[in-house]
Amino acid sequence: MDFLDPRKQRAHMIRLLVGYMLIGVAVLIATMILLYQAYGFGLGKDGEVIQKGLVFVSTSPASARIYLDGKLYKSNTNTKLQLAAGQYTMELQRDGYNPWTRLLTVDGGGVQHFDYPKLFPTKVTSTAVKAYPAAPGFATQSPDRRWVLVQQTAAPLSFDLFDVADPKKVTSSATVVTLPEAVVTDAKTGVHAWKLVEWSTDNRHIIAQHTYTSEAGTEASEYVLIDRQTPENSLNLTKTLSLSAGKQLTLHDKKFDKYYVYDTVAKTVGTTSIDEAGKVTPLLDHVLAYKSYGADMVLYVSDQDSTTGIGLAPGKVVSMLLDNGQTYKIREHNAAGPFLIDIAEYDNNWYVAVGASSDDKVYIYKNLQRIRKASKTAALVPVRILRITAPNQLQFSSNTEFVMVENGTNFASYDAETDKGYTYTSKYQVDMPATHAVWMDSHRITYVSAGKLAVFDYDNLNVQTIALASPNYTPFFDRDYKYLYTLVPTAAPAGAVANAATGGMTLTTSNLLAPADQ
Repeated sequence: MDFLDPRKQRAHMIRLLVGYMLIGVAVLIATMILLYQAYGFGLGKDGEVIQKGLVFVSTSPASARIYLDGKLYKSNTNTKLQLAAGQYTMELQRDGYNPWTRLLTVDGGGVQHFDYPKLFPTKVTSTAVKAYPAAPGFATQSPDRRWVLVQQTAAPLSFDLFDVADPKKVTSSATVVTLPEAVVTDAKTGVHAWKLVEWSTDNRHIIAQHTYTSEAGTEASEYVLIDRQTPENSLNLTKTLSLSAGKQLTLHDKKFDKYYVYDTVAKTVGTTSIDEAGKVTPLLDHVLAYKSYGADMVLYVSDQDSTTGIGLAPGKVVSMLLDNGQTYKIREHNAAGPFLIDIAEYDNNWYVAVGASSDDKVYIYKNLQRIRKASKTAALVPVRILRITAPNQLQFSSNTEFVMVENGTNFASYDAETDKGYTYTSKYQVDMPATHAVWMDSHRITYVSAGKLAVFDYDNLNVQTIALASPNYTPFFDRDYKYLYTLVPTAAPAGAVANAATGGMTLTTSNLLAPADQ
């Protein structure tokens, strides 16, 4: 029998070993090929080995043509591009819209996502929603971008409430919100004005500062909680919380019934609530400016080091962070304000921005709490210093990826995703009385210039103007950024500089879709 023949048995074993070796080599080669492909390696047109990167590109609206260095790519957005490492000029085009352009740097084996490009139509059509005989003194939009509240000019306690969830029905959806006269002081006399403090995250309640002229002819102010859904439940917070003169109010954790109370004279911060009316629980002292975040985090500027209780050298102040009962010292600044401070969380990392206008710079720190918990003596090194002369505005973008510092047309911004900074001067002047720009969304900045709304990316690319607007009011967008709402002078001709100081104003809606997509 064959299996008893030693020579045949040895030959069979050799064949098996050779087969197993060939299979192993094939598996190894296949694994290496897949591994190299995963890291972007491939063969170029000339047979040379190149490394590619992945680029995901999406636009609103979708299906825009992609041009790389002027050459049409095989697919439209939204799509995935496999490109050899290098630099490209990427331009996105769609009929009826302005193009969107960016210099694209592809790293071998890298992955990039461009899911924010917004294409604006070359021609924007606007429609009047409601005309006002005079300039409304107050207009605001809820955080979820569904509700727009505009004060009626002839009735200081009445507001038009527009539901922009369905922009095509916005006119018919308007309702009137009228506050009870008992909510304000001297409701029937004098001059009344409103100023937004902030919205609650329930998108229903608003804290507003009501300024009025008393019967004695003196100007005074008070805080009012406006309930847009059930106006009869609105409250005079100054009276309800027994606030004395010199007390300022902000929301605690964005809850409509919880508050921070800042004493401008004593320089203290405390907490209170509607349930604890008249009782203020002390939290901080020696506070010159503060910004809260969540339920237990306060970023503030002080004339005393709270970690030691020791005063500072003349002409100096210090920025501090109170986080869940633990206080962290950040850095010292010039005592001359105004002070620029803000805090936000992005991708599970905490970013703190602090500075003073007189310092001509703002410092960005990443996870300083973790650094301080690991070592109380370790130096806090900023991840970026934004340098700009006399900055007067500091703001995180809606997705908190970017932080922007501004003075007029001079900007500096930081991208937490790529750890890159940008400094530039915009070509558009800011119309007065507006003093600064605002974030339109996660990646774009906007303000009114020459009577039109100017929009540009965080690094000053894709600059364009899209519709008439007034610098007296913040622009409002619907949830999908397909419609824009602005207040403009009623008789303003096309291209005229908007000026709400005199004459009537009209709330208009502008369609940000080209005719073919409407």
